[in-house]
Amino acid sequence: MKKAFITVGVAILFLFPLVTFAQQGATYGPYKALTMDKDVVVDVLVEGSDLYVKVNQNHWGSEFIVKGSAMDKEIYTTWANGTQEMPVKVYQSQSKNKQGYTYRINTGARFVEYWTGGKLVLHLEKVQ
Repeated sequence: MKKAFITVGVAILFLFPLVTFAQQGATYGPYKALTMDKDVVVDVLVEGSDLYVKVNQNHWGSEFIVKGSAMDKEIYTTWANGTQEMPVKVYQSQSKNKQGYTYRINTGARFVEYWTGGKLVLHLEKVQ
């Protein structure tokens, strides 16, 4: 019993740094993922100031709402369509060679949020 307790304790101490690292979020170009729902979002592609989000195939038919802001979850910028929410869909053909990615979002916002079905699935912060 004592040996099992020590083994579990050592395992927890070894795994703790790995769990902490995973919670810090991955980086994509100048952006760090603060929140990423891996059931929906597979990857993020950054090309200059253009963002594309690779979406799990189960969500290709979903509409995503993108919000950008200079401050975390407040004071949202107004997009070219005159609103603070930009609807984007997912490319489902190879015509743009981005099948499975959301349509391009061009932004210099410090924070970028992707929502679908009323749920925040990706929250990025520009760190560079």
